[in-house]
Amino acid sequence: MPGVTLVDLEDLGDVLRDGAYEHDVEGVRRIVAGEVESFLDARHTDRVAPTVVALRSHASDIVEAELGRFDGRRGDLDERTRHDVEQLVRRVVDKLLHAPTVRVKELAAEPDGDAYAEALHRLFDLDLRSVGTVRTPDAEDGAR
Repeated sequence: MPGVTLVDLEDLGDVLRDGAYEHDVEGVRRIVAGEVESFLDARHTDRVAPTVVALRSHASDIVEAELGRFDGRRGDLDERTRHDVEQLVRRVVDKLLHAPTVRVKELAAEPDGDAYAEALHRLFDLDLRSVGTVRTPDAEDGAR
């Protein structure tokens, strides 16, 4: 092909032995190391994603149930006021869940990081089976 040079391993070895590209090789190593670290962090985060989704789903179910009870007691509210109450409750719940869900994702990358997700699972009695659309990386081979 015009404009293409075939480089085999022997050619590459000759270039690297000269040391002319040593600086470039170090730069590439830093890039690869950074990407590997990002990939591993994402894998750890993916492992706790079902717990985070289950926690948020559980909170949403509670909000819906409480809003239903509220409607039963205060059915006389106009639509705008009811909407304002609903938005307020949802914002409060979202703010309460934000820090723990972000933190459990960060902690997942630490040794025994899965223990933090397990703690959330146990504390809130979460049913991870109810989160069918979120799959862990290991779920592709049948494991859950």
